[in-house]
Amino acid sequence: MLTIDASVYIAAALATDKYHTDSVLFLGKTRRLSTDIVCPALVLPECAGAVARRTGRASLAQHVLTLIGTSASLTLAPLGETLARQAADIARLYQLRGADAVYVAVAQAFGATLITWDTEVLQRGQAVVVTLTPTQAAVIL
Repeated sequence: MLTIDASVYIAAALATDKYHTDSVLFLGKTRRLSTDIVCPALVLPECAGAVARRTGRASLAQHVLTLIGTSASLTLAPLGETLARQAADIARLYQLRGADAVYVAVAQAFGATLITWDTEVLQRGQAVVVTLTPTQAAVIL
């Protein structure tokens, strides 16, 4: 099981992103293999907002939502009180941004490997869960 953070979906949606090609290839591989994915529901507004802000194009923001939504093996985890408290502890203990801590908490709660391009999450999150870049994960899928 994988938890894929927003950085991967955003890179896949933006052709100008330096990780675009690797992200598209990785996400394509997870689809072909029907890999089980669990993400916080936060992934939807986080990706839509980031893409819309960077491009000024609501249609491209919709594209990233479609990209996320077409994964048949995706489960969106709601941010209830228990998960929010777990994420708060992770943010506090490992000095992560709140949204990043939510992804780590979801990965921990579901026993998933966290896939990200975010260097802080890769380094600090590994104290809690296995963290990999999409390139690293594609090799072992």
